[in-house]
This record gives sequence, C-alpha cells and structure tokens, in this order.
Amino acid sequence: MSQPIGTLLSLAESLRNRYGRKLRRVMLDLGLSCPNRDGAKGFGGCVYCDVHGSGTGAQAEGQSLAEQWQRGLAKARRLQPEGPAAIAYLQSYSNTYPGLEPLKAALEFLAEQSQEAPILAIGTRPDCFSPEAADLLAAYRNRFDQVWLELGLETADDRVQALIGRHDSLEHFHRACHLARQRDLAVIAHTMTGLPGEKPDGLLRQVQEAAAAGVAGIKFHQLMVLRRTQLEAVWRRNGVALLTPEEYVERVADALEYLPADVVVHRLVAEAPEESYLAPQGWPHKNKVIHWIRQEMIRRQGWQGKRAVQLSPTRPF
Repeated sequence: MSQPIGTLLSLAESLRNRYGRKLRRVMLDLGLSCPNRDGAKGFGGCVYCDVHGSGTGAQAEGQSLAEQWQRGLAKARRLQPEGPAAIAYLQSYSNTYPGLEPLKAALEFLAEQSQEAPILAIGTRPDCFSPEAADLLAAYRNRFDQVWLELGLETADDRVQALIGRHDSLEHFHRACHLARQRDLAVIAHTMTGLPGEKPDGLLRQVQEAAAAGVAGIKFHQLMVLRRTQLEAVWRRNGVALLTPEEYVERVADALEYLPADVVVHRLVAEAPEESYLAPQGWPHKNKVIHWIRQEMIRRQGWQGKRAVQLSPTRPF
C-alpha cells in the first residue's frame, strides 16, 4: 500500500502516538568493556569508537548509576514536567559483556524508575548477546512498558568488519535478533555508511538485512572522525574519504525506500559533541540534514517502504 509522498515513521511520531509526548533519552554508563578493547578480540575498539565506548564516560568520572540517572532525569523533566519523561538508555560499551552481574544490578535499579522511564534500552554488540543475556532482559519485560535491545550492525559486509577492526559478523547480528524475537524483545539496529571499503550499496544491504532480521527500529549514522579514536590517527596522517552531506542524503533516502513502513526510524543522522568532533568539516546542523533527507524523498516522490519487500524472519538457529 502506498503512503503519502515523503512519509517516514519517526521515533517522535511513534512516541507521541503511544505516550502523547516525546520522551528524552537518559544516557547511562555502567563502566563495562568490549571484546574489541580488552583483548578478547582486539584492542582499542573499532576504528571510529572513542575511549568512552560511544558513551558518556560518566562512570570513569566517578558518577554512580543513581547520580547519572538523577542528573539525566532532571534535564528530561525540564522539557517534560508531567507524566513519563525518559527512556533509560544503557549506552556505553557492550552492556552484556563480559558478565551479567552489573547489568542485573542496573536493571533492578532502573525497574524502580519505570514510572519516570517506561522504556528501557540496552546497547550491546551482537556477538555479546547470549541466551542468558536474552533471558535476563526478558525477565524485565513486565517491569517496563517496552524493552529495546540496541544492536550495532554497522555493516552487512564481513570484509568491512575486518577492515575497521570490529571483529563481529552479520551472522552474529541475525543470531542476536533471533534470540530477541524468541523473547519478544524489540531490536533497534544501528547502521553506518561511509566506512572504509564499503560499497556504494552498503547501507541498502544493511537495511535489507535488518528488515530480514525483523527489527522494530533503526538508526542511521554517517562515519565521523572523533578525537581519541584509531580513525583520528589515520585521518591526521593520510586523510580519510568521508561522505559529503549530499552523498549521505542520497544514501539515506535510498535506504528509506527499502525500509519496511512499520520500522521506526530512531535517528536519521548522527551528531557528536563539539569537543570530540573532528571531521567531516562543513556539515550543517543535523536538523538541516534531516530536512534535506525529507526534501529528497519528496523530490523523488518516495516514502518509507516504497520499495520494501515484506519478509518473515525465518532464519533457523
């Protein structure tokens, strides 16, 4: 069934439909690690990941989970003084690695805050999501209105995984999604475009694989160079081929046409703190890039799901 030209299902729209308001993410850091940092698979993280594991670094600064929560909730409350205000987001590193005890303690604390934060989101790598981790999250499904598993896909090409030192695989992504589906956990897939060695259709492949895996939501990110990453050293030494805003807009607009219309778009473009950001230079504010994506969809008379193929996730494990 066709949709109005330019239509996409945004997270803001989805939240308003369910809660009557937009909820703000409260970013939380348990101070955990990643097999790509502690030597289990590699050191230093993926080439684009900073020393805080793409998170806040709050735990390393001595902030307890309760302190992080209260500070984040206060910010959310300024914009939403009444009713539920927040999404509790365990963001930094891989929150199901190396063991589950820190996550268990965090979930118990956050379950007591569910009136303020009806949604719990847990970020991790696909290769760090075990049946035991899936069972743990499933045990909290009745303590929150929604439980989201945020999985880094980043590329659908295992050759690119090796080039960026990620040491994960597409097979791991599908296996993790399968575990989540078995327990009625919603998966939010993180995609990235512009990675070294990625083919021009790389983002389309990610969207198609995410759809085949039965994800409930998706985030789009462009490759950025941040301080204190392995990519920074390469960028300073030889430069790195990075997408222009126009190239990014075209790729995302293409991808949206292949994304099923019922998958919620959590993010259309990434941003980073000014003190961490190095490149690409010259990009406009994210709101302008979002506007350009929507305008491109209208220009080509497209909409989310225009070219999507309806798939049933049936991959056996």
